[in-house]
Amino acid sequence: MKDGKITLDQLNSLDKKILLSIFETRETNLSVISKKVGVSKSTVHNRLKKMKSSNFLKGVIPLINQANLDRGITAISLIRSKYGPEYGEAMGAKIAKIRGVWAVYFVLGSIDFVAMIRAKNKTDLAAIVNELSKTQGIERSETIMALNTAKEDFPESLKLIIKD
Repeated sequence: MKDGKITLDQLNSLDKKILLSIFETRETNLSVISKKVGVSKSTVHNRLKKMKSSNFLKGVIPLINQANLDRGITAISLIRSKYGPEYGEAMGAKIAKIRGVWAVYFVLGSIDFVAMIRAKNKTDLAAIVNELSKTQGIERSETIMALNTAKEDFPESLKLIIKD
């Protein structure tokens, strides 16, 4: 563990059980976690505190049921950018700063980046897409608006990584 940071490979089996319990139950209550994992609440508290202080765990956020957001728009923007030295990091950082962009992926293939967008309405989405098109270094983007969400489960994606 260099610089006090923990990587996924450095988590012990108890840490993984605690994280999986949180992902499976969607609960951060120490009593619930300790019962599911089979250790004391203080042990759970100390393990979570260690993961937070080492910057492995960034915090806990509430999950909102998307069906209850009647005005929320999800969009995916496929972006081509101008090629250059270390453009992946620089362009990724520029795209990430745009309000409404909640995830940016540097990808291989005919496009360079995929940006996940949340907007309040179509006007808001248009403003976000316009901001993307004005960003220096972006050559072209294609934005796709989602009509329905068949599945969106971010904790599930992390759970798959944590499981051995």
